[in-house]
Amino acid sequence: MTTISDVAKEANVSTATVSRVINGSSRINANTEKRVLDAMAKLNYSPNTIARSLAKGHNDCIGFLLPDLNMPFWAKLAHEVEKCAKSHGWNVMISSAPKNLDDYCSAYNRLSGSMVSGIITTYIGGTADFISESKTPTVTISSISECSYSVSSNDEQGGIFATRHLISRGCRKIIHISGEMLPERSSNARTHAFVKECERHGIAYKLYETSLVDQVENDYAGVIGNVFYENTDFDGIFASNDILASMCLSTALSLGYRVPQDIKIVGYDDIPISAMIYPPLTTIRQDYQKLSSLAVETVLNLINGVEVPKKQQIPVELIVRGTT
Repeated sequence: MTTISDVAKEANVSTATVSRVINGSSRINANTEKRVLDAMAKLNYSPNTIARSLAKGHNDCIGFLLPDLNMPFWAKLAHEVEKCAKSHGWNVMISSAPKNLDDYCSAYNRLSGSMVSGIITTYIGGTADFISESKTPTVTISSISECSYSVSSNDEQGGIFATRHLISRGCRKIIHISGEMLPERSSNARTHAFVKECERHGIAYKLYETSLVDQVENDYAGVIGNVFYENTDFDGIFASNDILASMCLSTALSLGYRVPQDIKIVGYDDIPISAMIYPPLTTIRQDYQKLSSLAVETVLNLINGVEVPKKQQIPVELIVRGTT
């Protein structure tokens, strides 16, 4: 097995110099660094990451605790978080967060005990104090809790865009299907904005709520069945995610409704499938790249002791397609 001493001998430098090159020291001149890197490549030497972590005082790994990779929004976000972290020279350890508080805390503790230097996590109700008391720098996504650092899309803006768009298309009886309205979730702002806009414009509306379990399993048959069974004269649907919206579209078409002539549908997130179905889905686009970059940069700043704002938001965008 090649050792750091072998690399030092090959490059004709000291082992301390090799160590400084491995750890990215700015005190090494370019020629020396090249000799060391060439020697490492020639000898096929890979630094011991655990030893490097001990030397630097932290591990170049971020934990990402998300609800479930079965949920398209979080799967896409995980991909972007990993890509962004790698651009900063960091790795990502991904874990799923169970749906109840005790299991979530256990999953968080397992992750924080796995040599990660910081954690990016989804928000589950009741975890605010737990996260704020953690010694591991943590950033939550889609939380409005004052107890933790968070990044989120501007969900109020998204709710306004979706509702005003449906109204502008002539909708006068609109149904909104939200996610689970748990305390301190930023996504609640979509529903609040929807209600406010409908009342401001004198639009009739009705609210339905899906459970977190149904969201994780993408099991919306029950709530969609209720929507179409209990209502016969509605002309618009604002769904809390694109999977839900696409299932509303499929159900509407199977029941003989014309979309968008009879019912207009707006989703949320703009996952890739939204542009592939027919008719293609009008939706609110969350900027996955910006959201991921902001989360990664925030947790890295916290790890390095850099002061960051408690709450950070990025704008969303209305994407108009065939369902409206």
